[in-house]
Amino acid sequence: MTVRARYRFAVHGIGTAPRSRLLMTARCLTPDCAWTLAPTDDEDAGNAACLTHAGLNPGHDEYARGWSDVAQVRRLEAL
Repeated sequence: MTVRARYRFAVHGIGTAPRSRLLMTARCLTPDCAWTLAPTDDEDAGNAACLTHAGLNPGHDEYARGWSDVAQVRRLEAL
């Protein structure tokens, strides 16, 4: 009995899954501040929330923002 190896290569791409949403989160980086933004799919509203927090709390001027989604790998073409 012989063993044969067959290698096939395909080009793949990755992107946001069709039913996924891009979500934004944020948190204030001022020491001892526990303010965080709940995940939102409205980036303008998320930025407005950061601006409001900064306006109400002088010196709270740095935020860690993050975006997340569900990614899907798709086969683009066979080689």
